[in-house]
Amino acid sequence: MAPGERGGAATALALQLLPVMLAVTALTTKGEASTSVAPSLFVAQSLLQRLGAAFVRPVVYWFFHSQRLFGWAYVLPILLVKRPLRTLLGLAAYGAIHRQRWWQVAIHTLLGYGASRRHKVVSPSRYLIDDNKRYLVCLHPHSILADGWHSLTARAIESFEDGGNGPPGLGRKVALCFAPVIQHVPVHQEMYRDKCGAADKASLVKWWKTPDIDPALIPGGFAEAVFANAGDKKHEYSYIKDRKGFVRICLEERKDIMPCYTFKSSWMYWNPGILKGLRARISQKLSISLVAIIGRFGTLMPLRDDTTTVVFPPFKVCRYTVDQLDEAHSAYLDHLKHYFDVYKTEYGMGETELVFVGADFQDDDPVARALRRIGILSDQVTKNKKPRKKELKA
Repeated sequence: MAPGERGGAATALALQLLPVMLAVTALTTKGEASTSVAPSLFVAQSLLQRLGAAFVRPVVYWFFHSQRLFGWAYVLPILLVKRPLRTLLGLAAYGAIHRQRWWQVAIHTLLGYGASRRHKVVSPSRYLIDDNKRYLVCLHPHSILADGWHSLTARAIESFEDGGNGPPGLGRKVALCFAPVIQHVPVHQEMYRDKCGAADKASLVKWWKTPDIDPALIPGGFAEAVFANAGDKKHEYSYIKDRKGFVRICLEERKDIMPCYTFKSSWMYWNPGILKGLRARISQKLSISLVAIIGRFGTLMPLRDDTTTVVFPPFKVCRYTVDQLDEAHSAYLDHLKHYFDVYKTEYGMGETELVFVGADFQDDDPVARALRRIGILSDQVTKNKKPRKKELKA
């Protein structure tokens, strides 16, 4: 059996075992075994929790990471060919229930049970954040797919509930502004509920008009994901050298930026480092990251999950006027790099340099050089280009 078929078979089996995993999760996440119950029940409860941790959690851990990285997309075509009627009925059933709160909470609970406890978030500059102000929360880096952020969200089931207080450690409610379709994407919509959507200006402003929900986006976008690579420990790439749209919106709406940086999230997967610049430009045009995700044992399980999300001090956009876009953008890059350097040693990236890149990134890997020699790749492909006149595309 080929590796792709093995992965598809594993995903199909996991989907069939989903009711069992949900049942075990419900029984083992009711809190720690209490000594106030009868001794026999206490022993049974403790044993069930240990068995769940030993045999169920590893499966759910794999299920969480494989499905959040669209593992279901690999198996879906196979199922449509081999079992078209059952697959179509399953899709129809999912379409009917996927926006129901009971379903979202059940799946979110399952994902949280399997998510790693090693991810953490710290806010050393909490005292600088004004609870009475509204911010644009900027998540850095994109990594393969906001990898550390997803695990934090999975463990905090109330984060995106109407009565919740937002992601842990952030201290405020947020809405994820990624793409409109995210409200219907399996695993993601179960975690983010109704607090997710598009990343255009109108969508961001909509959240600022609510009483207490701030928009959050990843400025580096699809292109930045191409640069995430566990094989490169010397450089951390931020694809915002040309990206000014998010700063422009903040200038126009008079909102400051709250940067959040997840250290070591770019090292969670191995991703080939060839033709990064070319792939990044194509990725942004196609609105999908051209990455080869290779995790532990060649699966979608991460190579590591000891990430730390640090909430940096707010960047005061309101110090600038609307016509000072270039100055504000340049100052934000300096702000991000300064605090990256401040915390990188403490959180395991002491030898790594943060590099800002954009559409002018020059590919200089062996494949790029070979393609230039035979005339397939020209220098014009990687030379400076004017930033596209789009207000924002995250």
